[in-house]
Amino acid sequence: MFDSVAGAWWLDTLFMVGLLGVGLAMVLGIGMRVAAVSGTLMMAFMWLTTLWPAANPFMDSHWMIALVLLITAATGAGSYYGLGAPWARLPIVRNNRWLI
Repeated sequence: MFDSVAGAWWLDTLFMVGLLGVGLAMVLGIGMRVAAVSGTLMMAFMWLTTLWPAANPFMDSHWMIALVLLITAATGAGSYYGLGAPWARLPIVRNNRWLI
């Protein structure tokens, strides 16, 4: 299914930029909801590329990473260990709660 786009420069570039965005958001603690959803989708697509028999379809590291992303966003960890609290006080973030 993914063989037609495997190794394409534009897809590799988009993937790396996406990983950079998710990583920066999680490290800085800003935009964690968007980063958690985006990162979970990326992990799901990465899981799809390594389906059985190459990997265990039920217990895979991609699902563990996605779970950690969702838990950190759901618990508001960015407010405690990052710049999430000052970020949440910005007017644009107060008007658009999905940016937290």
